[in-house]
Amino acid sequence: MKHKIERFETTIPVSELLEQYFDFTLTHSKCSQCPGYQKTWSCPDFDFDPADFWSQFSQFHLIVDRVSCASAPTAEDAQNWLFVEKTRFDAEMRQLEQQSPGSYGLAAQECVACKKCARLSGHPCVHPEIMRYGLESIGILAVKLVEDKFGFSAQWSDGVSVPDYYLLIGGVILKNK
Repeated sequence: MKHKIERFETTIPVSELLEQYFDFTLTHSKCSQCPGYQKTWSCPDFDFDPADFWSQFSQFHLIVDRVSCASAPTAEDAQNWLFVEKTRFDAEMRQLEQQSPGSYGLAAQECVACKKCARLSGHPCVHPEIMRYGLESIGILAVKLVEDKFGFSAQWSDGVSVPDYYLLIGGVILKNK
């Protein structure tokens, strides 16, 4: 069954993004509650300061795909659709990154390139050309950002209910000139 995808985009100066939506203390505390915490190289803790990471960029092109789940028969089907769309979305962010030298694509949530991340065995990332950070992992309040810029909220499932939609939130950050 086909599901509908709506795309929303805007460009924000990184200075505004950091002033209004950066709170690494809060996002890190939420990340630390996730069962996937520290299980991929795209998740905190990092060997760099996320504020310093952002400081090398000037503009953020926010891209949000709202994936309709209305026709999903079960919560599991909706999650499966989301995973397929996340794979497509993340690949698209990497392609957009290639169009602007020095830019960096941001993934929707954590990296899922490998079945078992090399971080779990203390080894470096096997696919650094694919691995990208998600907004929350590097300190951005992504749900608040989407609410403020586009006027709608994220939805979640309790594992049984099917939400109206899921969000894929990412984009491309452009280097300082």
